[in-house]
Amino acid sequence: MCIRDRSWDAYVDLLTAEGICEWGAVLDCNTAQVWAASKGFSLSRYNFTIETETGSKEQVTVDEASTLLELIKNYEEIPGREGRGQSRVASPAGVRVNNQKYFFVGYNREDPKNPAGSAVYLKREKGGLCIVRTNKCIVIGSWNSQLKQANGKEQNPAECNCRVEGVGKSLLDNNY
Repeated sequence: MCIRDRSWDAYVDLLTAEGICEWGAVLDCNTAQVWAASKGFSLSRYNFTIETETGSKEQVTVDEASTLLELIKNYEEIPGREGRGQSRVASPAGVRVNNQKYFFVGYNREDPKNPAGSAVYLKREKGGLCIVRTNKCIVIGSWNSQLKQANGKEQNPAECNCRVEGVGKSLLDNNY
């Protein structure tokens, strides 16, 4: 039985405050166990049919939590393209959260030897994710351009990224 620590809810509330993020979550960086999450967030395990390079169909098992952990540990700089990287995720179904496929856009890694404080940016049609890894947790926020913020503007990557990165920095500054 997992007893949830409600103190993490405040960080999720901050992510989604004013409608900046569609949903948010804080996870353990070693296991992807959810510490707190807003409505609309889930990491699931399911079967998915992909089309192979030869055009045939293949059934694969998607484990969103494992793929997420692999993503935050396995990306690297492409020479000559600062801030752009490539994902080294082995999942044939790609990076999926909430059964939605996301594409790797780039990352920001302050210290090449320490993944803490690094951010990964993912995109899907009309939305995306910002994922920040701290020493002990993963902070995730989602934006959806079809949703409005409290100020009436569309949700967007800039404000989502800023909010998620700010929460991540706050946690890092407090040794998380």
